[in-house]
Amino acid sequence: MNPIVHENMGISINRICVTAGERTLLENAKAEFQAGEISLIVGPSGVGKSILLRIMAGLLDDSGEGIGWSGEVLIDGSKATCGTAGVVFQSFALFDELSALGNIEIAKASGGRHASRKNPKELLASLRVPANVPTSRLSGGQRQRLAIARTLAYNPAAILYDEPTSGLDPLTGRQVADLIRDTHREFGKTSVIVTHDYHSLMPIADRIFLLDPELGKLEEIAAADWAAIPERLAPMAMSSVAQEDEVDLFSFGELLKQKIAQVFVGTAGALISLVLGLISLIPVWRNPVWGMRYFAYYARMVFGPTAFLYLMASGLISGFVTTYFTFKFLPYSDYTGPLLVEDLLTALGFATYRIFVPVLSCVLIAARCGAAVTSDIGGRQYGNQIDALKTIGMRPRYYLLTPIMWSFMIGTPLLSYAAFYVAKYTSLVTFVFADGVHGANFWEQYFHRGLEEPGLFTYRGFGWLISKLLCCGVGIGIISYFQGLKLKYSTSDVSRSVTSTILWATLFSLAVHFVFALFEYEGVVPQ
Repeated sequence: MNPIVHENMGISINRICVTAGERTLLENAKAEFQAGEISLIVGPSGVGKSILLRIMAGLLDDSGEGIGWSGEVLIDGSKATCGTAGVVFQSFALFDELSALGNIEIAKASGGRHASRKNPKELLASLRVPANVPTSRLSGGQRQRLAIARTLAYNPAAILYDEPTSGLDPLTGRQVADLIRDTHREFGKTSVIVTHDYHSLMPIADRIFLLDPELGKLEEIAAADWAAIPERLAPMAMSSVAQEDEVDLFSFGELLKQKIAQVFVGTAGALISLVLGLISLIPVWRNPVWGMRYFAYYARMVFGPTAFLYLMASGLISGFVTTYFTFKFLPYSDYTGPLLVEDLLTALGFATYRIFVPVLSCVLIAARCGAAVTSDIGGRQYGNQIDALKTIGMRPRYYLLTPIMWSFMIGTPLLSYAAFYVAKYTSLVTFVFADGVHGANFWEQYFHRGLEEPGLFTYRGFGWLISKLLCCGVGIGIISYFQGLKLKYSTSDVSRSVTSTILWATLFSLAVHFVFALFEYEGVVPQ
């Protein structure tokens, strides 16, 4: 449920304790961010400012990401949850698959009756963002304004800015500060800015809080003492660098212990992922329009035209290789050919339908489609788009995992059958030319002898085939999503998750076919 949103809400943090490994970042920290004001949280890099922002936004649970925390965050007296406060991320976290207008529309739709009353195009116009330009073609300033506009469209209780001027030159930093100030004046949202760039943002602040890494406290600085903030930050910056070095050494010493622990939790994590994946087959969409739009997006990725061409090409190769080498290089073909050709064709049809093509198709789907989905989800995780979905009230498990699961559930059988029919007719053409004696009617009669059964609309063994294809589809979907969802700190992490998906999804598919083979062919003798 989306929280009921009121204008000008204050934010209160009480007894917040935050730890990272053995390092304490905050200890019983308290602060009041007054309604309708702009508050700054300043401090040197690496002391936990962005972690505090994620806690305030409801994006960090009390046991995730190697960070432990306790305490409470209240917005207008109620416990803050994910979606209560909007976040303008340092990386902007725009949805690149959508236009600028689409980014606004999805936020407004997820906000429901509490969303901004402003028309999406009016919001874009007020922040000088072109409506129908792909987000990848927007300038840095336009992307930042779009990120703010998207947050306003959802109409959250407050807006949290994560290092909005990081890496910018002083002139551009002042322009960003002016943008935040003008947005605040027009929309009146309670705003909290996490930053180490106090020079650019101090002129627009109503209050400034200093995160002291030595005391682990948030201290409000009186306006008369703002000029002394640089003097207080200088020694803190040196202290925070030393503490970071200590944490790195500690982490290195704890690496073996963490790896051992991962072995024990890996199985439990896999089971949880399986359960979540199966539950996510139920489409719990508060906004079915956007649920179907994301299904269409992932359906194109999993079984779009290029995927069909890819699998059909594999079917063509499979049909040619198995038929050509079976009949072209049959030992003593002058003697054995007339005796075995009927049985060879029957066995070839049976194996093509039940073994060769299904195994090959699932392996290729795992490698091609699983990698594509993992790359997409990994990019979203690295670019904070997963968190951005959460902050506008859209649960990734429903709007991403559910469409992915159904795309694989539908796509795996369709792609496999497309490959089979291409393999089948390639086998026909290859047999006619390689054999040179028997024609197409002979092939048709004996290729299907072990498959067709009077009174059945489908081939024999359809239930077994569809069951293992669906099992493979479910497993590939779960593996690709959760591999992509793992925390990403660099593009190398995204690449590693893609490699892991190819490995584990392929092994899973082979294992499914192996297990089915233990039971599927018991007592089955092609006629």
